[in-house]
Amino acid sequence: MTTRGRIAILIVLLFAAATTGVITRGRARESRLSSAVAFVSEPAAVREFLDQPGVGYVQAYFRFGPDFPDDVIVAIDQEFLDGIDNPLYLPGGDWMAFAGVQRTGAVWVGAGSDHALAGSASRNRDWKIYDLKTPLEPDVWYRMRVEADFGARRFKNFTIEGPGLKQSLDLSTHPLDYPNYMPFNSRSMTYFVAAMRGRSMMKRQGTPIVYFDDVEGGITSEGGKVQRIFFDSFENQSELTAQPLTFPVIKLESYQQKKWYFERPESIFRIEHVNFAHSGTAVGVADVNLD
Repeated sequence: MTTRGRIAILIVLLFAAATTGVITRGRARESRLSSAVAFVSEPAAVREFLDQPGVGYVQAYFRFGPDFPDDVIVAIDQEFLDGIDNPLYLPGGDWMAFAGVQRTGAVWVGAGSDHALAGSASRNRDWKIYDLKTPLEPDVWYRMRVEADFGARRFKNFTIEGPGLKQSLDLSTHPLDYPNYMPFNSRSMTYFVAAMRGRSMMKRQGTPIVYFDDVEGGITSEGGKVQRIFFDSFENQSELTAQPLTFPVIKLESYQQKKWYFERPESIFRIEHVNFAHSGTAVGVADVNLD
């Protein structure tokens, strides 16, 4: 196996890294990204979008409890996987539109670069940070949404809505990032919900748990028409499983469409039934405990 091949496998195991969780024997973890991912490459409308990508969106409802730490970032993401068979831009390209928010109202956008667009996977995330100037409240549901143009490979906007809060940010100056070489055999859209935490930003332990519900992804036409291609409220799945990775090529057909998988081995993500779900009774729970 070539050096690039070994590196590619390591990168795949990390899968779309926004931060790196490090733990050593006898020491607590320095960071964690707990994320769930779902793959969508069917039906025909999705295949058409993958052949001629345009504007896509991802949105989710989220909430947290009173003891939720200020430093945790709650995030959503949509990614266009280029595949290695007849790629549009780059064999194994992974075009990521990741954005998240802290309880303080800080918004984090995982921006790319001209080097990434040209095919050099990012070594470090170029975070762009915005301030909503409004802190988020516990025990209420917020809706967060990100739009991106996968034809131009650029962000479009970020929107968040909740009690006493409705704001949109223009992100169109930021290119999408290319974080990883992802050797899937064919193209797919992927949708993520996540929480991330780093010890360097941590001021207190708190309860670093985020609840997600009613996750949606889709296509926005030039005329503004919205076509939903993915929706899940965690009602039809009791637990997540590891991704069915194969090497040296990852076979997309091994994945179940629209099923939640652990995005990475370090993820702590579960499905629970609660009395405060946004719809139904089930929610997705991301835990970024560093102990």
